[in-house]
Amino acid sequence: MAKTGKSVQPYIFFHPGETLSEKMDEMQISEKEFAEISGISEDKIRLINACKADVDEPTAIALEKATRIPTHFWLKLQEDFNIYRMKLLVEQLHKSILRPMEYNTKRDKIRKTVKKMVKLSECI
Repeated sequence: MAKTGKSVQPYIFFHPGETLSEKMDEMQISEKEFAEISGISEDKIRLINACKADVDEPTAIALEKATRIPTHFWLKLQEDFNIYRMKLLVEQLHKSILRPMEYNTKRDKIRKTVKKMVKLSECI
């Protein structure tokens, strides 16, 4: 655990898809049935459950409708996960800068990813 001011925060954050998957199990509902209830496409539900798609505002609103879990909860999970992922990428970038020149290609890929994450965080 890391202390930030008066609060304690975990080192690892989880993608909202993990929470959604658990909630769907609790509801004993398939992705297809959940898609019908929420109005989100089955493909998007599948991608979110696989942690391969992010939860944006319209999706969070639809998730609230289907689960009765507030929109802000879903958005906060996504924001925390994005920040956590960005910190990991920055850490990797920092390590790659310290490595010999043979790792330049990997470093460039990480830099591009970090730039994309920064653009995503500016949208939040």
